[in-house]
Amino acid sequence: MLQPEVAQRLLDPPVCLAPRCVNGEWVVEAMPAIPPGQRRVGPEDLPGGGGRLRVPGATRDWVKAQGSNARVGMQYGLQALQTRDTHVTLALDTGYRLKPYADDGIAGTGPIVRGQLEWNQALGRYARLSQVTRLETGRHGAFLRNSLLLNVQLRPALTLSSGVELRRDRDLAGRDQTDATVKLKYAF
Repeated sequence: MLQPEVAQRLLDPPVCLAPRCVNGEWVVEAMPAIPPGQRRVGPEDLPGGGGRLRVPGATRDWVKAQGSNARVGMQYGLQALQTRDTHVTLALDTGYRLKPYADDGIAGTGPIVRGQLEWNQALGRYARLSQVTRLETGRHGAFLRNSLLLNVQLRPALTLSSGVELRRDRDLAGRDQTDATVKLKYAF
């Protein structure tokens, strides 16, 4: 037989799922007492060193319609990580390719799925490493584009930018390409 406190928790659980509850539903002091012989599970009991869930004030995901002369579709994106030094964004598109070989796409028209990962990392005060990986697949093969870029600020108006970009087409090897660039940018 269940103790009355446990039965009450099961019959009347807190209903608020928002990060901030209006009536204090998730406040420890407002919860029913724990039966003797049991203890409350806290964040220090969870795996991963006692981390706490933090809900940011800004929206971390989005859904948007996309359209161009090459493809149409919908995109779902998620800002996976945002710190002072690191930024990671994931996006997944579904749609229809109207024009083959356009905007880093596959070799034919038809339904497509497209994914993208963007990563930016500060390397000290004056350098930043960025990577963008994009993959598109459909009935006419798969296409991958990966860009890696390093920007180093030499002076306030002078930046050295170097990068490597590769493109791979599963069905058309002659379309594979690798480019390396080194640029010195001066801002007036």
